[in-house]
Amino acid sequence: MKTFGGVKSSLTRVAIVFAVLFSVPMFVSAARAQGIPMMGPPIPTVLVITKPAPGQVFGNQTVVTMGVGTKKYKFILNDGYVNTTSDRLQFPSIWQYVRMHQPNFIVQGAQADTFDKIEPGQEVTISGMFAPLDRTFEVINVQPGKGPFNPQKSY
Repeated sequence: MKTFGGVKSSLTRVAIVFAVLFSVPMFVSAARAQGIPMMGPPIPTVLVITKPAPGQVFGNQTVVTMGVGTKKYKFILNDGYVNTTSDRLQFPSIWQYVRMHQPNFIVQGAQADTFDKIEPGQEVTISGMFAPLDRTFEVINVQPGKGPFNPQKSY
């Protein structure tokens, strides 16, 4: 195809600019559609997870992946909630946002090695701060079982 005065190359540049301009807002609006503020303070989030046994089939269970450095850990997500008094943001919104990514959460912080210490079949409650912009989850506290909502074994 013959070009006249670089018309073909300038049309290609214009098409690339429009593609970039329209794709960036779509990425940001994916989180905004879930009601998650991309900027601002981290969101206090609690995850109740169980480490599956080797070779265990997950079936209908929800699987969450946690990335710690170069390692990726798979857990069964038993429960999750946002530890705030606001009704504007709930955990299902966070899950809808992170579930399309691998790993779902990128773990950082002093207690990031917690996921390596969890034994198969062990259930733990992990409190942390979730930053939506880069899916960072900073571990604040780790408790065995369902945490403060775990029923008392003896009275």
